[in-house]
Amino acid sequence: MADDDDVLGKADALLRRRSVAPPADGSQTGGVPVLTDLVGEPPGAQDALTTEVAREVFDRVIAEVEGRLTAELERRVAERLLPDLNSAVVSALADLRPDLAKTIGDAVAQALARRAPK
Repeated sequence: MADDDDVLGKADALLRRRSVAPPADGSQTGGVPVLTDLVGEPPGAQDALTTEVAREVFDRVIAEVEGRLTAELERRVAERLLPDLNSAVVSALADLRPDLAKTIGDAVAQALARRAPK
């Protein structure tokens, strides 16, 4: 759960930075300077954070969608194929029944012949 909070916190921070209009004086904090106003962020820091958050969000969304799609796909395959599968098994058993009966009969006859007195 801590990972979820961390990712969501990063996403919220990213959205707040992108959606809030900067103050009129051009700084992030209005009239109160902070270290990033004086020094600035390292080049590419914002891009790296955006890329990391986007990757984490993408991975989580894909995992959720794959989970839902897998369950739905299994349900639909079972729903559509199960009647055909049952019919195919019944048909195969019906086709094999005479052969099975003959094979069992032959096996019983051979076993009786071996036991018969000689």
